Amino acid sequence: MDMLKVQNSKPEVGNLKTRVRSQGCGFTVYLALLFLTCASVPLSAQSGFISPADPLIRYSGRFDMSDPAAPRFDWPGSMIELRFSGTSCAVKILGDGGLYNIFINDSQFVEHFDTLETVYPLVNGLRDSIHFLRITKRFEGRAGRFVSVKGFYVDSGKTLHPLGKEPFHKIEFIGGSNLLGFGTEAATLRCAKPSDFSNTHLSFGPAAARLLGAQYHVIAMSGRGLLRNWRSPYISGRRTFTLFYNRTVKSDPKSKWDFNSWVPHVVVINLGNNDYSSKPHPPKELFQIHYLNFIQEIKTRNPQVQIVCVTSSREPLRTYVRELVEKEREAGNAQIHFYSFAPVPIRECGCDWHPGVAAQARIGAQLAEIIRPLLP
Repeated sequence: MDMLKVQNSKPEVGNLKTRVRSQGCGFTVYLALLFLTCASVPLSAQSGFISPADPLIRYSGRFDMSDPAAPRFDWPGSMIELRFSGTSCAVKILGDGGLYNIFINDSQFVEHFDTLETVYPLVNGLRDSIHFLRITKRFEGRAGRFVSVKGFYVDSGKTLHPLGKEPFHKIEFIGGSNLLGFGTEAATLRCAKPSDFSNTHLSFGPAAARLLGAQYHVIAMSGRGLLRNWRSPYISGRRTFTLFYNRTVKSDPKSKWDFNSWVPHVVVINLGNNDYSSKPHPPKELFQIHYLNFIQEIKTRNPQVQIVCVTSSREPLRTYVRELVEKEREAGNAQIHFYSFAPVPIRECGCDWHPGVAAQARIGAQLAEIIRPLLP
């Protein structure tokens, strides 16, 4: 019997409720909740331990695998997938205090992974057959914390099964809060706790990748810019996005990403919103130099990559990025492209005027059509 803290068990999948509407504090809140209708399952009934190093587990995103018994990650959108046989499944994990999407077969719910090493019984009472599990990180967790996967539990005597071949195409999405699905599930512009409504899985990057049947990584941080962070009083700032881009675990400066371990066919850059979120605006020339340097850093590692520069309708950002792309193409760089999405109507906005679910899906569909002819 595992002596770690064990969360209350979840109901069998047929009883999952994925959306509950409640009223409070003068605004409508949408929360992903569960009705807990089943009795707790003792961990001894789930005694088939599966090591996190099992080759049948698929990790998508930047995972630090230096300790195979405890893979680490903290970039939003990171994904863990497996297929297990039996009637139940639990995960042992050291969380970061954030929220996670749990997909089991065709159903889903949201789980909070605490900052203690904990065993979470994710599902029980399933039909005794083969089931699919996916875990995705919805948003950023507590500052400075990462997640460590310690293993899975299935029914005694049961095993994992192959997931099938990985998609061939690979896309990396780089950016800020829009790519994180910041507040995308909210029905109001003002949210007391935006993280409850944020869901990277529903942002336009993953939405585009799913339409294209592609693997993806989301390397994005809220509030960070290329030159200037959100609401910085200066035209340039410290600890901007590029400081973290080379890290496997963004909260660990010693964790360096191996860019040869996963080479994308297309890189989508959606940076600059935070640089121009408020004044003082960075000078055009200075911003374009930083943007172009970042593009050149990407192309130095991957000369064949196609790059799509994405902006919102925010000015002068849209004009500055479009001009940069046009100059690069005129100079003979045919592997760089520009896409700007239209203003999002207020009725389709989530927290703090970020795109809501419908707007994210629409942007993702448009972006997919930009990317499609660029794939090999």
